[in-house]
Amino acid sequence: MRGNDLKKFIFFEKNIRPILVRNCYECHSEKSQKPKANLLLDRRDGWIKGGDSGPVIVPGDLNRSILIKAIRYENNDLQMPPDRKLSVQEIEDFEKWVTNGASGPRGDIVGIAENKRLFQLNGLAEGRKYWAFQAVQSHPVPMVSLKNWPKRPIDYFILAKLESKNLKPAIKADQNTLLRRVYFDLTGLPPSPDQIESFVLDHSPLAYSRLVDRLLDSKRFGERWGRHWLDVARYADTTGGGRNNPFPNATRYRDYVINSFNEDKPFDRFIIEQIAGDLIPTDSDSEYNENLTGTGFLALGPHNYELQDKELLRMEVVDEQLSTVGRAFMGITIGCARCHDHPFDPIPIKDYYSMAGIFRSTNSLVLGNVASFHERELRDEFGVQRKEHRNFLSSLEKKLKESFSTLKSLGGEKVNLIKKQRSLDPLSLDGVVMDDLDAKLSGEWISSTSINGFIGKGYLHDDNKDKGNKSITFSANIPHKEEYDVQVSYTSAPNRSKKTPVTVMHADGEQKIYIDQTKAPKILGLFKSVGRFNFDKGEREVVQITTDGTKKVVIADAIRLVPVIKEFSTAKLSQTLPVNSEKKAILKTQIKNAEKQVEELKKSIEKHKMNTPPKVQMVMSVLEQKDARDWHIHLRGGVRNLGPIVPRGFLVVATPPNISAYPKIPKSSSGRLELATWVSSSQNPLTARVFVNRVWHHLFGRGIVASPDNFGEMGNRPTHPELLDYLAQFFIENKWSIKALIREIVLSGTYQMSSSASEKLLRKDPENQLFSRQNRRRLEAEAIQDAMLLASGQIAFKNSKANQNRSLFEKIDRNKVPELFDVFDYPNPGLVSGKRNISTVPTQALFMMNNDFVMKQAELTAKNILIRKNLAEADKIKLAFLSCLGREPHYEERIIINDYLDQRLKGEISLKVMEVLVHSLFACLDFRYLN
Repeated sequence: MRGNDLKKFIFFEKNIRPILVRNCYECHSEKSQKPKANLLLDRRDGWIKGGDSGPVIVPGDLNRSILIKAIRYENNDLQMPPDRKLSVQEIEDFEKWVTNGASGPRGDIVGIAENKRLFQLNGLAEGRKYWAFQAVQSHPVPMVSLKNWPKRPIDYFILAKLESKNLKPAIKADQNTLLRRVYFDLTGLPPSPDQIESFVLDHSPLAYSRLVDRLLDSKRFGERWGRHWLDVARYADTTGGGRNNPFPNATRYRDYVINSFNEDKPFDRFIIEQIAGDLIPTDSDSEYNENLTGTGFLALGPHNYELQDKELLRMEVVDEQLSTVGRAFMGITIGCARCHDHPFDPIPIKDYYSMAGIFRSTNSLVLGNVASFHERELRDEFGVQRKEHRNFLSSLEKKLKESFSTLKSLGGEKVNLIKKQRSLDPLSLDGVVMDDLDAKLSGEWISSTSINGFIGKGYLHDDNKDKGNKSITFSANIPHKEEYDVQVSYTSAPNRSKKTPVTVMHADGEQKIYIDQTKAPKILGLFKSVGRFNFDKGEREVVQITTDGTKKVVIADAIRLVPVIKEFSTAKLSQTLPVNSEKKAILKTQIKNAEKQVEELKKSIEKHKMNTPPKVQMVMSVLEQKDARDWHIHLRGGVRNLGPIVPRGFLVVATPPNISAYPKIPKSSSGRLELATWVSSSQNPLTARVFVNRVWHHLFGRGIVASPDNFGEMGNRPTHPELLDYLAQFFIENKWSIKALIREIVLSGTYQMSSSASEKLLRKDPENQLFSRQNRRRLEAEAIQDAMLLASGQIAFKNSKANQNRSLFEKIDRNKVPELFDVFDYPNPGLVSGKRNISTVPTQALFMMNNDFVMKQAELTAKNILIRKNLAEADKIKLAFLSCLGREPHYEERIIINDYLDQRLKGEISLKVMEVLVHSLFACLDFRYLN
């Protein structure tokens, strides 16, 4: 069982089998004295063969599957289970299972716990003989004949195996190929033409090693390798599922991961912070904050928070956390032992619930009709100053509102407010008002005051450019948990977008509304209501305006949240002005004084805002459960079918015989810190091996173990077990330094080989199991997108700061990932993914040929090239190749391009011609593959 089959099996074990056990086995299993309707559902041939009514499952066909009709309650005479209908989610799981082929485990019997285990073991000692559960060994560097080839110890292990097959390694890659490879592998970005020229002209024997060190020290390293870890951590910005609620502070975990890789945080420490960071003693607030942020790892799972069975929800969260920890750090499918002993690996159900007790003793849920996740405050040294600042600002704003009321009652600003509508001060308005000046921008927005009727000092527009890559996000400090009318301000005009997307992030999820900005807003001539929504108290993102799918100009000015319990009314204006000249003079003086007071207060508020202390931040996290304790085995996985209590502990088979798998856990403690210490121990046989194998996978396109998330019986065996142990030992001895490990690998001759191979190599090592050459690798979705953005000038780095246009910083919606990501095999953000699927389908070529984003980047890149007036036409073509492919055009390519240009040009290369050339380079295979 490999890859997809294993995923289907895990889905069956987790989502289908427990329901069959709870609801069907009593009447339809071999343990029933007489199965009803002669139907057996505890084995695959039983549901395929069926009973008295024929087959109950037709794999891939929902309409012909009687079982599906029965659980849907479509027929009054056939409703199963008879006592209650399954939940919507359970029915959807069965439909998905049947659609995907109704896979079960190997063998006929599904009731694995009650029958002979498929993993043939004779006790714990036998289980420990399996290679992955044996201690990491020190292996001597093997002897080789080709003594001048190895550059690092790694090379001896690779070469020895090649020589045992009478083979020689491939030649070294050329400079351009190696440069592009190492840039993408370490930073996720291609080298610029200037960087290519600099490297090619550096003939020093240390040129390559110095380059590697520079790339490892670059901030881009953390962005690249942090992204690899985010795949493993199943990172996303929403919960997924029906409500698909946002994770407003998930980005803090993302940034924590990036910073950890850039700082070369020891990997053992990185593990502990993510499992039990909140429990580590600290010496400073900043250290506490970093540790707490790391525990977001446990909170990021794709949970069905609206599940009404709260006990089931609690165990679903526990199972997801336990399964994630097992696969992410140890490459073991622990979740398969939830209902019975693991069918393939030496993990008894007792071990599962020993570890589950640790997460049962962890508080991960805020319970309610719709549950939620925990968010905890970070510590800060500005709490007192912030409170004083907030109180003083509130007093100033209160005085300003009073001054506005006085001014309006006198008739002042009447013309500006109602007739002229040039602009309006945000503080003069009821409700919670957020101006564009305080919003978070993505992409380039233009500030303007061209058209009257805006809030504050101006408004923003997208300049009708770079559609789909711009957004503006408004955050608000919601004073009370209640329902608010959400209003959006914009200046209308005929050249505006008729379908501007506005997403409201409210307490019950997200809702997208489209507004026509050619039509004038009706509220005060400034605002348009987009609906009423519930919001929870506190600081959070509430509204996002994007340019996705828009035509013409998109406007972003301000938003306002008005409590619906309060009826909004414009300020009462004087119906008539005094006619007496003396009264007029008095009134004029009063208005003048009131206006002066308003202006002075505005200036004071603006000055005060400039000195705002840093805000307190919230992070996703977990808590210790008050009733921390050991937990029951759940017989057959049933949440209310409780068996004996087992002590909290670890996987016995992965715990050295001289260490207890059941540590002494302090009273009222969950045991997470003890678990984290065990997982990150150098004596754990899995952890170091799993991580170094993932690193190898990312640098070669395939791991030494080809199944990086499964080191168990159903995974692959290592092709070079001694090399795997050498790397694990090197990793541990170098204090779990990720950068030291990567440096050791990329400086090896093995890494620097060409991906080309002789006929003999291809014949004797067709799948490159021996690593006789480098693998030709397809770039990931993010690297493809970022390479285009870099060539077009949309990614630029100043002062080493991250550029928010990098794909790493895009919002990941579990229900809908960006189109380019979807086309180029972005992993399921709800699952641990140490290895992405790589497909080659026509959709990818069509996307690169026809997508608006790709064509726009080609246009911008062409402009960047043609702006260099001092370059000859041939040099401009060369620059296009260097910018897109990291090399100069080959002779044959020059001939083709020259023929093309001769037919179309008279003199200089036009923008359209250069755009076509760049677009062709983006669309070619060399752009999205590493050689």
